[in-house]
Amino acid sequence: MADEKKAVGKYLLFNEGGFFYKYRLMANNGQALIISEAYKDEKSCRNGIETLKKNVGNLKVDFEEDKHNQFCFRLITQQGRPLAQSANYKTLKQAQSASESYQRFVSAEKIEIDDAESKHYIVELANGATVADKNTGKFIISKDKNGHFSYTLKANNGQVLCDSQIYTSFDSCKKAMENFKRLVNEGDFYIYTDKNKKSFFKLYDPKTLRLVMTGETYDNKKQAESVIQSIKSFAKLAKIEENK
Repeated sequence: MADEKKAVGKYLLFNEGGFFYKYRLMANNGQALIISEAYKDEKSCRNGIETLKKNVGNLKVDFEEDKHNQFCFRLITQQGRPLAQSANYKTLKQAQSASESYQRFVSAEKIEIDDAESKHYIVELANGATVADKNTGKFIISKDKNGHFSYTLKANNGQVLCDSQIYTSFDSCKKAMENFKRLVNEGDFYIYTDKNKKSFFKLYDPKTLRLVMTGETYDNKKQAESVIQSIKSFAKLAKIEENK
């Protein structure tokens, strides 16, 4: 019984760049089991922890594979609201195992504020000025060897501006692409810059604070800003190529 009591874990609550709050559920060995969606303030984030605890037995678990063939799981309420995502794992089996083991720690009562987390990146809102729409870009929806789908946005010179996560069906991929097109102009881009001056962007839905897209890492902030502006120029009128 003593060993069972030790396996209670804790929640680390942190502010991301001064814009919103998230939490991590930690195992006793320091492993981050899941990281939450974004919340507008600390109170909402704490309420999110309670929502996770109350609904843990009824949550839908979605498994996803990224373009680097890493696997994770997402926790989603019965109403379709995402609550949290796991770390990445090398195999689907590892992700499936982790989706079961995190429940051992979810009832943790200890909540700590992680001030160090906010120092990992400088985060800046990067929506910038309005740009002219161009009709020479294209979205490519592709099917991989496992029968899963993803979309890529390319500029007129063939430059890859962003890649989506992987979806289990063509319809879900196309729906996500249309949502991305809408939020390119309606959403909020944030640029994250680390201590080595490397930068990447994230696109969030301002109404729900859901993460829509995470970009590649660039050598500096200026390059990330340039890609954001290109995405805004090409996404709205980009032609769609479907490779089913």
